[in-house]
Amino acid sequence: MQSSDVRSRLTIALRMIARTEVLILVIAIVAAFVNAGFTKASQQQDKELALLVLTAMSLLVLLRVIQFGIQWYLHRMPAAVRPPAPRKGRLIIPAIWVGMSLLCAVAPDSWLSTADVRTQHQLWVRVTEGLLIITALLAALRLGRWLASITQNSSLLLAGSFLVLIAVGTLMLSLPMCRAVTAPMTDAQSAPWDVALFTATSAACVTGLIVEPTGSYWTTSGHVVILFLIQFGGLGILTFGAFVAVLSRRQNWQFREAATLSELLDSESMLSARQLLRTIVFFTITTELIGAVCLLGLWDDEPALWYSLFHSVSAFCNAGFSLRDEGLLGLSGRWQVAVAVSALIILGGLGFSVIQDIWQNIIRRRVSGTAAGILGQRAIRRRLSLHTRIVLVTAGWLLLIGGLGYLLFESLNVSRSETAGTLIQDAWFQTVTFRTAGFNTVDHATLHPATKLLAMFLMFIGAAPGSTGGGVKTVIFALMVLNLIAVMRGRDHVEVFGRTIPVHQVSRSLAIIGAGLLVVLTTAGLLMVFEQAPHRSLDYLFEATSAFATVGVSAGVTSDLSLPSRLVIIVVMFLGRIGPITLLLAMSGPKKAGSYSLPEERLSLG
Repeated sequence: MQSSDVRSRLTIALRMIARTEVLILVIAIVAAFVNAGFTKASQQQDKELALLVLTAMSLLVLLRVIQFGIQWYLHRMPAAVRPPAPRKGRLIIPAIWVGMSLLCAVAPDSWLSTADVRTQHQLWVRVTEGLLIITALLAALRLGRWLASITQNSSLLLAGSFLVLIAVGTLMLSLPMCRAVTAPMTDAQSAPWDVALFTATSAACVTGLIVEPTGSYWTTSGHVVILFLIQFGGLGILTFGAFVAVLSRRQNWQFREAATLSELLDSESMLSARQLLRTIVFFTITTELIGAVCLLGLWDDEPALWYSLFHSVSAFCNAGFSLRDEGLLGLSGRWQVAVAVSALIILGGLGFSVIQDIWQNIIRRRVSGTAAGILGQRAIRRRLSLHTRIVLVTAGWLLLIGGLGYLLFESLNVSRSETAGTLIQDAWFQTVTFRTAGFNTVDHATLHPATKLLAMFLMFIGAAPGSTGGGVKTVIFALMVLNLIAVMRGRDHVEVFGRTIPVHQVSRSLAIIGAGLLVVLTTAGLLMVFEQAPHRSLDYLFEATSAFATVGVSAGVTSDLSLPSRLVIIVVMFLGRIGPITLLLAMSGPKKAGSYSLPEERLSLG
């Protein structure tokens, strides 16, 4: 038999192995879900499901070894174009499982210091299920890379990634093990589909709106699922393009892929995308861990370590989820809330490109200063980028205006009787959290109507581009204000800090603001129609703005919403998370050079 025929048959065999591996993985994941308590099963069924999981893992290990051997043989065969070498990393999970199985079989009495054979077997099955889930996640990542290599619509790919995350989160939260057993219940029951869907969407879109209290309605397993949804939802859309770029190792980029990285990560090259990806991962992990340490002294009767980690991640990702049913109500005077939580919210809302620019500026100044000291020359002053300066200045003004406005309006609120110190503390924290975080140290239902309007203004603007927050973004709002100033000065271009802003960016910012206003007003109108409560119209507008800007603060109407209204809020939270980004991507396509130009005609503008 000729070598070409052997190569062809082995290639076909590799394809069959890959398809079989996917089928076995799907069956194993379904069995793991059922075994985890998705449905009630007898003891005999539990044994059958466990056997199915172990058999599926055994077959996956066997297929991985055969696949590695075939790829190694093909790589060593003489050919004009040598295929890539087999990846040894695909054997790590099989090696871990085989070693664990051998240890369990050879030394059952000493394995993990567990003498009960039944307990060892259950632990073995649980670890096997965990390895299968990791394998499924890696397979999903490879699927995403493959989709990115064949699709021309990056915005559709980004939206699809969120839909998949929401679907997986809904399925996980539907497990009986994720719902806490309350007094009227005799055993664990699955959460209603609308509650699971609403919570998964709110967590994945880092919004924070809830229809059931997070702490008491969900178990620790449910809290873990929500935490992962918050982390992946807050960072997934920022790192998706970079992961595709770095992990696929492709050199030739199509325009849509380059536009995705440019708009999402504010990078112009493959190298800068890699650097920003490292910044995102390192800064996120470091900040969340430091935040968790700072929050350790905040909790009295709760598990301090778990509560601190959960609230740190929730604050940095601007999600607003809290394990306390009353949120952070009454804790505005604690330094952990006023300083640590506020700092996490602000850092998460600045944007990773801004953080990277500030860090690089500090490093450059230090290097320049050292070089100047050695050479006896004057150090070259490095300045922040225009984007960073606009973000910092706009954020500062919004915090100042929001804090003063809150103090003014709430001092006129006759339904509240706080001291001046408490009012100042609430003004600071609520101004920070209205910028898309979603935590509360006061009951938002008792706020003055003018304060609610101010909160809607801050929520609609939101955080900075490329951050974990939502809204139409601070840079877009700044461009609108700068454009207004330019019109009042009679200038045709927007100028700031000695630079001219491109006209097409100004027009895009106005389009995004217009689209955001349309979504918010339409949502508020639908809520008023479905709920038939005209006296709460301002609260429904507050709710619509909070959902679109992915803030998560509520005037106390979320849990009382009917099913149609909940579905509307679900859609709006999804649109609010991806809407501004997909609109930017849709507008970032190559310009078509027209062969003609229509005549101009002036309009009356008032």
